[in-house]
Amino acid sequence: VAKDNVMDQITMAKRSNNDVEIPVNAIVVPAFERKVDSPCSDVESCRRYLQNDSKFLPLLFEDLKECTEDKDCIVFQADMNWEGHHTTQSEKWLKKHWYESSSKEKEGEKTRTIRQIKCFDSLRYEPYIVIPWCPSSKSSNPRPLTPYYDERFYGYGKNKIQHISHLRFRGVPFSVLPQSFVVHHPHPESSVKQVWNNHKKNSLHRNMDLLYREYINDLTEKYSDVDNAVPQCDG
Repeated sequence: VAKDNVMDQITMAKRSNNDVEIPVNAIVVPAFERKVDSPCSDVESCRRYLQNDSKFLPLLFEDLKECTEDKDCIVFQADMNWEGHHTTQSEKWLKKHWYESSSKEKEGEKTRTIRQIKCFDSLRYEPYIVIPWCPSSKSSNPRPLTPYYDERFYGYGKNKIQHISHLRFRGVPFSVLPQSFVVHHPHPESSVKQVWNNHKKNSLHRNMDLLYREYINDLTEKYSDVDNAVPQCDG
């Protein structure tokens, strides 16, 4: 009988060099989106997609697989921001490549390890993750396990990306959740995204891009002693 060790991988471990508690794993939840022929104009018209068709959003893995095969679902923002979720390797995930090839035997059971992310394709990787935040009750360090979002990043872009980068530089490994997923429902473009995309009238996009470059340099210096951070992919 094979069992998953997902819960074991989202508990805590101590980083040996300075005895700081960090999560063993950030569990990436594969993200997809439901495509429609034309964008809905307002919230009510968007809601009608699901109101008129209870199967509009896939609920189970096989539903999602069928949705992607019919090209009604794609990897989230794959058509406009390939870097955002490419590192998850969702095509491989859809083929049920969910586990590492090796497994451990314990008390007559095989324990499979969910697939780890070996490298990041881009510094713009921004997956949705499950990660512990509170320290264990036995911890001598009451501080949160997971760093806060940097409040210098505001508006539409770069806030989730900076948080993922912080975790990565800090030495947190990433693994991909088997079978379960999230699906983005269509919605009208938000006012903050309109500001983000309006380069002529607003400098937000440019300012956040510049800040993010500085932020990566700061992380590189701060965590120079961490030797187990997930590396950038070659090429």
